[in-house]
Order: sequence, then structure tokens, then C-alpha cells
Amino acid sequence: MKSLIFKVSVVFVAVVSVALMGASLSVYFVHPDATSEINAPAMLNYSFEQTAGENPTWTVKRRFSIDPAAPAEHGTVGTDTTAYAAITRAHEDFASQMGRQKNDKVALKVIVDEQLIRYDASQKQDDQAIADRVAMLKAGAERWQTDVQQQSDEAQAISVKTLEVRNETAARRTDVLRLRHELEEARTDLFRLNEILRHDTDQLLRLELENQALEQRLQQLQQ
Repeated sequence: MKSLIFKVSVVFVAVVSVALMGASLSVYFVHPDATSEINAPAMLNYSFEQTAGENPTWTVKRRFSIDPAAPAEHGTVGTDTTAYAAITRAHEDFASQMGRQKNDKVALKVIVDEQLIRYDASQKQDDQAIADRVAMLKAGAERWQTDVQQQSDEAQAISVKTLEVRNETAARRTDVLRLRHELEEARTDLFRLNEILRHDTDQLLRLELENQALEQRLQQLQQ
């Protein structure tokens, strides 16, 4: 009986030991890492400075404001004794800024709604003015259409006369081209006759030289 109690006690102690070891490992691995939290994307707007000494502290500073309308909201957020407290302070400041930004958006929406109401009223006035302007333009367009039709008839008559003049001009241009062609042929004939004349002149000069040489030879023979 005693040996059974000892065996049960040993098993119980072993189970408790394993459970405690698992709990310690879980606490070790699940324990948040301050460095990882500092480098998290949500904390990119904050810088964490640690001061060395007997009582080290962590100072949280804001790099820039997330609100474009308040670019000067930067500087020291606060100082804490631990990194986790500093991270918590940074998260609270970030949430506060996001809340102010949300409130600013709500106020901006109210202003925009008021402007839209005024815009709708102004738009109605503009629509009426546009309708009046359209009616006036339609009446003017009808008068212009009548004038355009009249001018179109006149232009049609002028076009007929222009066509006649164009046909006559084309006929004269054809005559000019024909005469120019005949002139070119006459110039070609003149050039050919000049060449024949030059050739015949060269032949005549050569014959005269030969005749002169023959006469000189005849005189030498007679002597």
C-alpha cells in the first residue's frame, strides 16, 4: 500500500514538474520583447531614449505629428522608468492623436456639409441664369440661321460663277501648256538647225583649206 502511494506521488510530482516547466517556457517565449515593440510600425513616429545610471529612465519623443494641420506637434511625450511603460505611453499618445484627428475630420465634415448647402442654393440660381441664357442664345441662333441660309444662297451663286471662271482658267492653262510645248519643239528644231549649220560650216572651212592647199600645190607644180 505504501509503495503504491509512493508511486502515485512520484507520478504526481513528475506531472507537476512537467507542467511547471511548460509554464516557464510559455512565459519565456510569450513574454513581449521591448525592442520588437519599439520597432513596430505603429511606433515609427516615436523615438525611445534610455538614460544610463543608477535609476535608468526611458524618454519618449514624437518625431512628427500625424495631423498635417498641426505639424508643430512634436517633442517629448513623457519619461518612464521602464521600457514597457514608455511603450504604453507612446501607444496612449498615438491613440490620443488619432482621436483628435477623428474629431477634426468630423468638424471638417460639418463645414463641408454647410458649404454644400450654400453650393446647392447657388447652383439653383446658376441653373436659372443658365436657362435664361440658353433661351436668349436659341433666339439669337435662329436669327443667325436665317442669315447663314441667305449667305449660303449667295455663296452658292458665287460658287457657280467661280466654277465657270475656273473652267475658263483651266482651258487657258491648257492652251498655255500647248503653246509652251510647241515653243519647246521650236527651240529643239532651232538647236538642231544650229548644229547642222555648225557642221556644214566646219565642212566648208575644211574644204576651203583643202582647196587652198591644192592651189598652193598646183602653183608649186607649175613652177
